[in-house]
Amino acid sequence: MRNFLFLSLLFSFGISANAFAVHTNLLADSAYMHVPKRAALWSTFIPGAGQFYNELGYRKVADKKNRAWWKIPVIYGGLSAFGYYFYHNNQFANLTKQEYQFRQNNEGYLDQRFENYPDSTSLIIGYTANQVDYLGFDTYANRRDLFLVGFIAVWGLNVLEAYVDGHFVSFDVSEDLSFSWRPTVMGNKYPGLGLTLSFN
Repeated sequence: MRNFLFLSLLFSFGISANAFAVHTNLLADSAYMHVPKRAALWSTFIPGAGQFYNELGYRKVADKKNRAWWKIPVIYGGLSAFGYYFYHNNQFANLTKQEYQFRQNNEGYLDQRFENYPDSTSLIIGYTANQVDYLGFDTYANRRDLFLVGFIAVWGLNVLEAYVDGHFVSFDVSEDLSFSWRPTVMGNKYPGLGLTLSFN
């Protein structure tokens, strides 16, 4: 399963890199209007779609050095990791529950993976023997819930990041700022210093 996770992460990175390579020669469009809400909406339904939209926006605005495409593999990597561990813990929580229900009315064990569990109580709370931890239903269920929360959190951060980064697409971050000070007369009576900031 780890090989599948690694290959899916590598595959998503390759697709995103190739998709953006096609758009490297987009011309800067001075009349382009970027809509951050659209980026958030796209990322809500398809993770990474808002980042893709922001990347296209950066390429249409002159003198923008920021890039958003590299966030897509990170998003899918996080979703894949949390999704895999949710699936794993959910599977073992269900198997442990089935084993517990079987042992309530039968002798022996249902699944060979649980042959080292001495009784039904150990299936619920787990136990430790010979420095080996045998996890129970409670541990698997708690981990499953935590990974589900993590999956939802990554999805939500993907939407929030797309919305915030969408504002920076059309935000002027020019380095052409000037700062100067000069002597002046204040109120036609008192000498002082004048401060001038120019944002060009």
